[in-house]
Amino acid sequence: MNLYTAIKVALPSIILCASFHVQATTFSNEFNGGELGYLGAVGSTTYGETFTSPGGVLNDFTLYASSGYGTSNSGTGYVGFGIAAWDGTKAVGPALYTSAPIPYSGKTKAFEATGLNLALPLNKEYVAYLTVAGIQNPVYYVRMQGSNNNGELTGNHVYSNAVDPLNASQPWGVDKTYYMRFTASFTNNTIPVPEPETYAMLLAGLGIVGFAGRRRFKSA
Repeated sequence: MNLYTAIKVALPSIILCASFHVQATTFSNEFNGGELGYLGAVGSTTYGETFTSPGGVLNDFTLYASSGYGTSNSGTGYVGFGIAAWDGTKAVGPALYTSAPIPYSGKTKAFEATGLNLALPLNKEYVAYLTVAGIQNPVYYVRMQGSNNNGELTGNHVYSNAVDPLNASQPWGVDKTYYMRFTASFTNNTIPVPEPETYAMLLAGLGIVGFAGRRRFKSA
């Protein structure tokens, strides 16, 4: 295979690979001093934040505690983290993600769900939630950090007292005042996005092909 033919074969593959750009997006809101409470043995069994998927892959989701007690005598209690589909009024099982029990001993804490790799279709609704339902040695109570904005990820702060949050017989409650403070990281690797480098590579490739063609013509 001569140089001219090799370039013609390789160039489309180079351009195709360069056209696919993995775009990372982080959605978050800020803690504005409002506390949401109470989640735990002396409060609601489940607190969550609904969100409408922007499409792509959900990598990480974090919810933030402001204050609380792990146990009534300041020991360590536990809470679970889950992500599930949302039907507009309540969570729908099975869960897409369920954590091992997470220890909590009070004060501020970031409850993190990492390495999720969940492909979430565009505009579908989901809920990220903390729960003491079914948890041994549940936290006594946690007050979550609240925010007055949704971090550009449409949703609401919701809560439930159901024994099983994925099989609630009643709609979850909706807080119309605050959102839960959160951070959510998505990557969208399904849509080809032309980058400036793509066009530069295309022009360079065309130049090489033209130069090789001229040399071939002169030598003929």
